[in-house]
Amino acid sequence: MLALSGRTKYTGDDGDAPRLVASDMILFIAPYPKLKEIADSLLPNYDIPITTVVGDLVEGLEAARSFASENAILVSRGGTAKLLRETLALDVIEIGVSYHDLLRTLKPFIGGKRKVAVVGFRGLTDNAKEMCRILDIPAFFLPVDDESEIPSRIEAVAGMDVDCLIGDMVSIRSAGRVGAELHLIESGEAAVAEALDKASIVARSVLARRESDLRIRAVFNSVQEGIVSIGRDGKVENANSKARELIGGTELHGASLESAVPDLDLRRIMTDGRESFGKIVELNGRRIVANVTPIQIQGRSEGAVAVLQEVGKIQDLEKKVRKQLYLKGFSAKHSFTDIQTASALMRTRVDIARQYARSMSSIVIFGETGTGKELFAQSIHNDSPVKDGPFVAVNCGALPPTLLESELFGYVEGAFTGAVKGGKAGLFELAHGGTIFLDEINELDVQLQNKLLRVLQEREVMRIGDAKVIPVSVRVVVASNIPLRDEVRRGRIRKDLFYRLNVLDITIPPLRERADDIPILFAVFTESCARRNGDPPPPIPGSLNDSLRCHDWPGNVRELENVAEKFVALSRLKDRAAAAELVAEFLRSERADQACPDDAPRQAAENAYGGTLEDIERRAVRSVFDEESGNLSRAAKRLGVDRQTLRKKLGDSREN
Repeated sequence: MLALSGRTKYTGDDGDAPRLVASDMILFIAPYPKLKEIADSLLPNYDIPITTVVGDLVEGLEAARSFASENAILVSRGGTAKLLRETLALDVIEIGVSYHDLLRTLKPFIGGKRKVAVVGFRGLTDNAKEMCRILDIPAFFLPVDDESEIPSRIEAVAGMDVDCLIGDMVSIRSAGRVGAELHLIESGEAAVAEALDKASIVARSVLARRESDLRIRAVFNSVQEGIVSIGRDGKVENANSKARELIGGTELHGASLESAVPDLDLRRIMTDGRESFGKIVELNGRRIVANVTPIQIQGRSEGAVAVLQEVGKIQDLEKKVRKQLYLKGFSAKHSFTDIQTASALMRTRVDIARQYARSMSSIVIFGETGTGKELFAQSIHNDSPVKDGPFVAVNCGALPPTLLESELFGYVEGAFTGAVKGGKAGLFELAHGGTIFLDEINELDVQLQNKLLRVLQEREVMRIGDAKVIPVSVRVVVASNIPLRDEVRRGRIRKDLFYRLNVLDITIPPLRERADDIPILFAVFTESCARRNGDPPPPIPGSLNDSLRCHDWPGNVRELENVAEKFVALSRLKDRAAAAELVAEFLRSERADQACPDDAPRQAAENAYGGTLEDIERRAVRSVFDEESGNLSRAAKRLGVDRQTLRKKLGDSREN
């Protein structure tokens, strides 16, 4: 029966992660009880649990096997240590016999006349032989290389005329019938402590390695992708839990991945040494994207790594990324509740827009400058099925065609001089799952009209300089201050693009056609501006409202907002009535500057060459601009200047 002694077992920290158990690390197997007692006395010096047992040779081997720890460190001595090392695939630390131990055993024979025989495993007999030579002790030495040789060595000793037999535990236990005095060479405290120190060092190394393995395994299993490592024979060496879930089957180790996922073409990838990305395969009714990378070591194929991802998960992640971009600025701030109106005509337009919002069809919004086309576009988005997606707005007339193309469709690295490293996603990509609002669509270059038509038809974009297409799901809303049908008749807008865009259309009436809205909006703008400035909203005299109603408002709501800001600024005067009068006077002067339609031919004749050279140039530029129905690109082309120069020539007159 084995005698057991040990210390309290412990585990790692609490939690869901695999726990590191150190209680089964060191097993001390003592061939004789006294050695176990020495080991037990030393246990308090160690913070790693150590279990001690008594067992010689076969008994010691049984004790080691019953310990049942694949990472155990065994400590024993002599023949037992040799048997353990040869039988088990475990670390074995051997307890040595120090010269001090030998001296303690051989000391009584110094200068004596008793005949001595030393029997034991070769390491012990070799050390004893050297010590006896130094101490001048005559002795016979019978080394043993295997336990089976011990009986013959003991029989040889019995035939010798010796007084004492000195040996290890195996030899002493077998020498009961020799008739000689028996002396066991015992390992002392120093030898036991040295062995335990070595075992502790090895145990700490094993614990650190095991902890590292557990961490790697935890990381391996925590990722959302299935990861499989394959050996050069195409068999699975490692697979994380996600891979087992996707492929099916609890145990993949040693299985052929090509058999489990035949569409991977694994052999070709490993033979050619070429990576395979984005291959879509079917596994257990699920669509999986597989990326396979061959492992090359010094030019030799040593296997491959496969990463498996569910298509649905990738799509969900894409939505989250786009949602984050949306939260960073691609958002619609306004809704239909922000549209203040008392006009029956305007309320009808709002009702129509609400109905349009429920559809995913393209919408064309027509309205004069400043009528609130983007307000309607944002409201439509926020009342639509894609309201949780991004709202991306771009003014087609604000950028030159080449720059607008790169902004809309994106580009890859190296597509042109100045392209940023890594390329750039276009606005259509960023608007995926939401709405893109193209303002001043009538300013769009003909070549870009062709690309836009393809996006609308195919629901996919191709970045500049790229050869692959990117699918997009985008609701398109466009706006124009010129009727697009007129632009189609003039050949400035492609007919096929017009019909693709003009699925649903809405016209926003100008402010002069909804006079009831003027005092309402003016009050809203006045209050908003005053609060921004930290002032109380000034009262609005009735006489000012009358002046507001009489004005034609060519700049529409935007012009009205500007006048409201002027009124708030002037209302800081002590005489607020004077402030209202100043605004009314400003409106009268604005009306005086606007030529009456009946007088237009006469005024044109009178003023064609009147004023300074600068005045004549401004009138000529304005004339061309008006003839082109307010299309900046075409007017600039006729005048032979770029768009920015034309903007400067026009000054603020375009807004007015």
